[in-house]
Amino acid sequence: MATKTVTVSWGKPNIKVRKVGETEWKSFATPVEDSTTLECEQGDKLEAVIEGGTNEAVKYKANKYTLTFEVRQVPERTDPITAVDGVVEGEYQILIEPENNAANYAFVQRASVNVQLSYTAADGFKRTYEFSSLTPDSGEQVEIGNKEKIEALATAAAGAGA
Repeated sequence: MATKTVTVSWGKPNIKVRKVGETEWKSFATPVEDSTTLECEQGDKLEAVIEGGTNEAVKYKANKYTLTFEVRQVPERTDPITAVDGVVEGEYQILIEPENNAANYAFVQRASVNVQLSYTAADGFKRTYEFSSLTPDSGEQVEIGNKEKIEALATAAAGAGA
């Protein structure tokens, strides 16, 4: 029996950001192990309930996405995002490059960001970056695909107001 190869986007990601309207990417330091997550909050469910308690129709609103990761804060690093008490001005685009460049990449055209500072004796100072996706002018909130597809989308969105 032949084995089937699958290319999974796991491992150490390279996360880059830029302000919406800019063209230059800025990289984050490698995130703290197992801290990088892309979570989906299912859109609200609307039900048309009829007598007897069954539905004659169901509709869902759009999902919401949140990208979260932690980066250790050390004097040798400069953050690509400036926050004051967690508040970050403007909107950002995010590019997630997988460890294996043959795996799927991800691109978020528009997101707002919040930053939380924390400290533990085990990890020292860390910042948690939380990006909440916003509806782009076209396409998905989170686009995934091979390197060529995602780089083309990111190039098309560069300098645009998304």
